[in-house]
Amino acid sequence: AAALACYLVSIAAGASLFWRKAWAAVRSARADMNLLVGASLLGAAALGEWAEGATLAFLYGLAGRLEAMSLERARRSVARLLALMPAQASLVHGDHEHRVEAESLKPGAKVRIRAGERVPCDGVVLEGEALVDQSPLTGESVPVEKRAGDEVFAGTLNESGTLLVEVRKPAQDTRLQRMLRMVEASGARRAESERLVERFARRYTPAVLALALLVAVAPPLAGRGEWREWMYHGMVVLLIACPCAFVISTPVTVMAALASAARQGVLVKGGAFLEASGRLKALALDRPGILTQGEPRLAREERLSPDEQESLHRWQHWRTEMGGGIPLTPRWASAGGIQPALVERIAGYAAEGCTAAASQGGTVLQAWCDAPLHRPRQALEALRRLGVRKIVLLASDPEPVARAAAAAAGVDEFRAELSAPEKAAAVERLKQDYGDVGMLADCVADAEALRSATVGISVAARASETAQESADVIVAGDALAKTVFLVAHARRALSVIRQNIAIALLLKAAFLAAALTGHATLWMAVAADSGATLVVTLNGLRLLKPAEHPMEQE
Repeated sequence: AAALACYLVSIAAGASLFWRKAWAAVRSARADMNLLVGASLLGAAALGEWAEGATLAFLYGLAGRLEAMSLERARRSVARLLALMPAQASLVHGDHEHRVEAESLKPGAKVRIRAGERVPCDGVVLEGEALVDQSPLTGESVPVEKRAGDEVFAGTLNESGTLLVEVRKPAQDTRLQRMLRMVEASGARRAESERLVERFARRYTPAVLALALLVAVAPPLAGRGEWREWMYHGMVVLLIACPCAFVISTPVTVMAALASAARQGVLVKGGAFLEASGRLKALALDRPGILTQGEPRLAREERLSPDEQESLHRWQHWRTEMGGGIPLTPRWASAGGIQPALVERIAGYAAEGCTAAASQGGTVLQAWCDAPLHRPRQALEALRRLGVRKIVLLASDPEPVARAAAAAAGVDEFRAELSAPEKAAAVERLKQDYGDVGMLADCVADAEALRSATVGISVAARASETAQESADVIVAGDALAKTVFLVAHARRALSVIRQNIAIALLLKAAFLAAALTGHATLWMAVAADSGATLVVTLNGLRLLKPAEHPMEQE
């Protein structure tokens, strides 16, 4: 009696975690895994198999609780970013300051941030120098030095010095808040494997119920055994065939991978884009901020004659009519009606690896030069080792500028002086040749190309809001290094998903074969169902800890 009481308590405790879902499945006439387990528990009770029923209820309840805990842990790892936002800020008014709510800060306000305080806004440093820990947002391993003119971001930590910062974004539009909104929205963009699993389960579960019923009643009706014996075997079939592990395997893995990537400064807007990142075969790149520093410095400037200024005004008018986004290159300068002598001077800048620009109302011509990044070639080699077969530079720059950047980085191919539509068309051609294509860029002119790619990737620190909205992935910090991480992490996630599906299906197939021949027991059924669920859940949670970065393995 004491043992039976313990069994009943165990069954009640385990069933309390899923009986509402099972009853909802009955009411909606849509069989699911909760209904299958509930039916198995009722069968165990009818047959007096209290120990097996108690074990099933306990392990299935434990698996469900573990799944819920794992998903919540993954969500918390991202939502923890919200706690980085300080509640108050020191607002500066003339020669005095007072504490205000951080969420009340408006663009144009000035705040003072002392050592040990978190930055309460997205803004620009006006005075002071400090080391700021940006790792929660960018994944950078060391603090970054900030001085006048540098950007700072809400939620980062001032480790030394005092900064006077001008607020540039309202509290609800900081990078931190945008990241959190994107994470919340990512659940709607489910991975293809998740949708495939759900479609399979919807058809598979009713078939399992029919098979278990057939196993339970067909042999005794045919006079080939006792009803109790075959009812037992039918219940075993029902439990073994329950697709718990199969259904759970993918969402747990995807959620863990998304959370882990966000902590590394790579925000993926859903499981669909995570999987697509793991399948990339080609990558298109913009130049500024990707292969070069993205911070051009003024190398030379010269004042234009009145005739040259009238010529430049004609080009600017033509550029506006063409929809903007067209750089001042020899090709477009000539197409826009600029004087041949001025086109030659612009070409001379390009030959030096610099970009021409007009300023002061079109009265001055400037040459801007952009230094290359220190490790683009290593990043591109790492991408090739990961299976990216083609890497192409799609540049708006003059041909000499694009050629120099391409040679320094070691890209497979480059195209220069491209307009926004031409970049998008080039991405479409890559998709025709290679299938899944990524586009890594950061400006308004690249929004169309980002949307055209299988996976559009933009750079958080430099990307326009248009580019960030168009992108499927946003990376913070070193764009190429983070893209390498993204591809490697996504490929690892795909591998774990395949492992989990294989584990679930192979265990089911082996035990189901034993059940259909009458050689399986309820204990084996429990191992096949709840045991497999525990295994795939724990396997998926491995992705919460990212593997070693491919560029660190060299």
